[in-house]
Amino acid sequence: MKRGHIVLLSVAAIVAGLIIAALLVPLDVFRGPLEAAASHALGREVRIGGPLHLAVYPRLGISLKDVAVANAAGDREKEMVTVGKIVVVARLAPLLSGHLDVTKIVLKQPVIHLEVGSNGIGNWQAARGAGAVRLEPNPSAPVRLGFGSVRIEDGTVAYFDARSGKSRTLSHVELTLDSTDVAGARRLDLDGTATYNSVPLRLHARLGDLQGFIGGRPATARVKLDCDLFSADFAGSLDPSGSLAGNLTLNAVSLRRLAAWAGQALPPGNGFGAVGIVGKISSRGDAYALSNATILLDGMKLTGDLSLDTGRAIPAIKGTLAVDHIDVRPYLAPGTSADVAAAAAQVHRDTPLALGGLKGLDADLSLTIGRIMLPDFRIDGAVLSATLHNGVLQARLSRIAAYGGTGTGTLTVDASGPIPNFRSVLSMNGINVQAFLGEVAGITQIGGAGAVQLDLASHGQSEADIVKALGGKGAISVGRGTIYGVDLAAVARVLQSTVTAQILADAVGGNARTEFSSMHSTFTIENGLLRTTDLSMVSPAVLLTGTGVVNLVNHQIDFHLVPTARQGIPGLSLVDIGIPFHVGGTWENPTYAPDPSNLATGIVHRLEGGAARLPSEILKAPGAALKSLFGGH
Repeated sequence: MKRGHIVLLSVAAIVAGLIIAALLVPLDVFRGPLEAAASHALGREVRIGGPLHLAVYPRLGISLKDVAVANAAGDREKEMVTVGKIVVVARLAPLLSGHLDVTKIVLKQPVIHLEVGSNGIGNWQAARGAGAVRLEPNPSAPVRLGFGSVRIEDGTVAYFDARSGKSRTLSHVELTLDSTDVAGARRLDLDGTATYNSVPLRLHARLGDLQGFIGGRPATARVKLDCDLFSADFAGSLDPSGSLAGNLTLNAVSLRRLAAWAGQALPPGNGFGAVGIVGKISSRGDAYALSNATILLDGMKLTGDLSLDTGRAIPAIKGTLAVDHIDVRPYLAPGTSADVAAAAAQVHRDTPLALGGLKGLDADLSLTIGRIMLPDFRIDGAVLSATLHNGVLQARLSRIAAYGGTGTGTLTVDASGPIPNFRSVLSMNGINVQAFLGEVAGITQIGGAGAVQLDLASHGQSEADIVKALGGKGAISVGRGTIYGVDLAAVARVLQSTVTAQILADAVGGNARTEFSSMHSTFTIENGLLRTTDLSMVSPAVLLTGTGVVNLVNHQIDFHLVPTARQGIPGLSLVDIGIPFHVGGTWENPTYAPDPSNLATGIVHRLEGGAARLPSEILKAPGAALKSLFGGH
């Protein structure tokens, strides 16, 4: 026989002999010492209910069945840990001499109950008070628990917090826990996988001082979690009560999906997609605080401090943030799209606004915002404080920059009932009137810088409904400016010149315009109808005063204007007579015509104002003049 074969057979014989010898060891003698040693190490009574067997494969040691670790007195669960089978890996030589020197423990299908009591103390901390196990170590004891590794296979870990009544469960737990002595402290490293809410997690964690942590002291910690939903990296301090403080980096494919997975589902709607967070985090119970944070969400960048309390029936958020921009439109649109650009495009006049999300969150925020996009309204910058309680949003804008001007305002959105109610108060100065009216109402014919005051209220499910129910009051004042598409002074002159058959061209059209030095009007709004009785416009050639109605729903206008000449017009003899005229149609394409209902009033007013005489043409042939003036009707 070859030498190599002899060596292999000899080794096999030795191993077989050792195994046979180990099988002859009366293992039941270790039951009591094992229970005592484990009870002392854990501070909880440990019971081994099943038989002890020698485990040869895959590890050499002792197999224990029906093992239970008692919970602290008063905790919800009777047992802190129950295990169907434990393999205690031991050194062989001491085992042959009647001693059990444990090097590793494998827990198969354990159920571990971690609880935080109403006093904030976790059941994994060293036992205190009644029921605590106090066994002094015995150097001559037949069992030495010198193991540095614990393996959990297909375990379940349940967590319960008596302060909030909330519980969480990890299933399919596959973990390796290795402890080593580093700089006088016992360090614990965890690596493995687990499943929470049907999502498999990959976990790596390190606890700097295991013994101190079990004893109730905070310990340095590093935790990395990774799954298909998110990745998170925490480095800081972990308290046995569950509180933590440190640096957090979090990236998630969808904040909405992450919140639902964590048990804090957001109301249905658009947006709240990809999110990234970097900042300092602290927590106590169900309250979390972020400081010096940078948050990237739906293309927005938020910086500042934020806190979230998830322990309430309605989660509450507080904070002070600077935001580069907010596009509100996608969050108002119906649907459930993560693409905020696509969602914003869905907002039309008849689109039911999605305001149900206001009922799912309470908030108290101070915001500095670079740009705000609303339906038919844009703000270039704002400083505001906002509160949201029971579906009622109240925002106080202490500074607004919009359309080249500045101002202040308030906004209230009450979504607590079946039909939302709205109230807004706005005061702006120095705005670009053409840009403001063009975006708010689609009126682009008036240019200039001016001031606007609005106090409006409405209700409705869509923008169209809100406009129909709109009510309130306001005022607009414009300094030097231009009305495009019409020369109102020329219109007045044309109407006057019909008496003498002198027609002035280009009064209305693309190149026509009215230059004015000031324009002012106050108005009231009721059911979408804007009414004014004091419209006044001053231009170098004419003073226009009038009354009118604007239908904000269908863009119809009905104005009656009375011109008064401010300077002579060469070649015309009727310049001192104000011929009233009517402006109708839509504000996108208005029509102009003489106003017979106010003609007599206009002439009388001119005579009362000091006109020396009526035009000779009217005095000689009033019927012909009127026929000419009104086109034969």
